Amino acid sequence: MAAQEIVYMPSEVRFAEIRKLLEKHGWSLDRIRGSHHVFVKPGHRSIPIPVNKGRVDHHYLEWIKKIIRQADGGEASE
Repeated sequence: MAAQEIVYMPSEVRFAEIRKLLEKHGWSLDRIRGSHHVFVKPGHRSIPIPVNKGRVDHHYLEWIKKIIRQADGGEASE
């Protein structure tokens, strides 16, 4: 799933979709602290994602897509 594959803009996005997107780009779930799921990738800062009832606010999706583009050297575009 490329970053551009989640193109709709609901107020919330399923966490499972975000997790698949991150894992496809080499990130892995490192730990869960309360509602925050923290993803890591060697050589990059960790990404904390707050999850509420299996959903993530859509603003985090845009932030994650930006991080993926930067981490992949601009390969993952919208």
